[in-house]
Amino acid sequence: LADKLVGRRGRLLFLFIILILVLMVNAVFAWVISNLFISFPATVISIFIQIPLAIWIGFRAYKKSGNMLIPSVIVLVVMYFTAIIASYVPVLQIDLVSYFGGEEAITLMGLTGVELAFLTWIVVLMVYVYFASTLPVWMLLQPRDLINAYQLILGLVILYLGLFVISPEITAPPTNTDVGDVSWFPLLFITIACGAISGFHGLVSSGTTAKQLDKETDARFVGYLGAIGEGSLALITIVAIVTYFNTTGEFLENYHSFEAAGANGLNIFVEGAAYLATGLLIPLEAAQTIIAVIVISFAATTLDTSVRLMRYILNELGEEYKVKPLTKLHTSTLIAVGASAALVLLPEGPRGLGSGGYLLWPLFGTSNQLLAGISLLLITIWLKRLGRPIIYTLVPMIFVLFMTLWAMVEQVIFDWSGLGESDFNLLLFSFGAIILGFSIWIILEAYTLFRKKSSE
Repeated sequence: LADKLVGRRGRLLFLFIILILVLMVNAVFAWVISNLFISFPATVISIFIQIPLAIWIGFRAYKKSGNMLIPSVIVLVVMYFTAIIASYVPVLQIDLVSYFGGEEAITLMGLTGVELAFLTWIVVLMVYVYFASTLPVWMLLQPRDLINAYQLILGLVILYLGLFVISPEITAPPTNTDVGDVSWFPLLFITIACGAISGFHGLVSSGTTAKQLDKETDARFVGYLGAIGEGSLALITIVAIVTYFNTTGEFLENYHSFEAAGANGLNIFVEGAAYLATGLLIPLEAAQTIIAVIVISFAATTLDTSVRLMRYILNELGEEYKVKPLTKLHTSTLIAVGASAALVLLPEGPRGLGSGGYLLWPLFGTSNQLLAGISLLLITIWLKRLGRPIIYTLVPMIFVLFMTLWAMVEQVIFDWSGLGESDFNLLLFSFGAIILGFSIWIILEAYTLFRKKSSE
């Protein structure tokens, strides 16, 4: 579509921006899942049980052998029953850190128990996503997404009902203005706003969702309901966090800086959401495991979808530059998996081995929303070509691009280049500068083309 709208050069720029974004997504989500496996070892068996069960559902759907609701409910029952049992039976918890002698134990290659556990999970995940991203969509990705959809609905029902039963007090302050390492403006507009706008969701919509629709008119139902579901999840996430702490002081201890919030935010959500679930008489420990299972399930499907998208992009680049190996299924997948593993494991940082995903997190939101703005740019040009009203995409496009470009310039030039108060950060500066340069270039290409077409 970019090729038709802004030409070959614009298309290639767009592909390179997407390539960098999905590479970051792979590193960040592999890091997230590995950390959750380490923090909540009772989730592991439940997550891995989902894979063969999803394949079973996929074959049922492929053979058109009946309704998918009952098999999906069976899968959820099996997953959650396993998660609850594992919460109370230590032998069913795949706790690699304890297997390797504990957090401080020195193991292979001089790694601590945590680092070796992290390395092991990254390797396991990369092997998994290699196969998951090469299998046909109907065999694993589609049925697992169906299971996850039911997980989301069930999870939202439990959390909202629990909220109304418990009616907890909000202990977080209305504002938190003493955060010294970041400004809320434009940070507020470069968060990962999946329920409102997200570049990665645009990729998934065009890369996989569109291929699964029964008919084109289903797109509105799927798109709008997806946004409502994400928005509902975002709301209960905020509620779970602002009601989790006993006092305002405890909240500020964990959210006194952007770095501190990023360090423990995911675990706090899991624990806060689990507390809401106790309103329905679900034991706290079991609730934590179930919430973690839901989070990991969505992160895992994001990871293998992202690797699949990266393979598509490498295939297109291979065709464009006549690099035949890149057009091959397994070669492109191996490159995608290898690059993702290297990005999460090799950079040195405060988390030791595996700091790559943690270090890239500050850039992820900006890049994601910048891609959303560019997607709106392409849609605006497309609507203009069709002679349809463009105001509905033009206004949000201008707003999103203004905010994200502002944020990206601020981060690249003042936060990561070493010119400001912060030290030079080679990883973030390199990725950020490349994305910023490509983005400005494609915007100028589109603007030039837009003016040329308007004057004809």
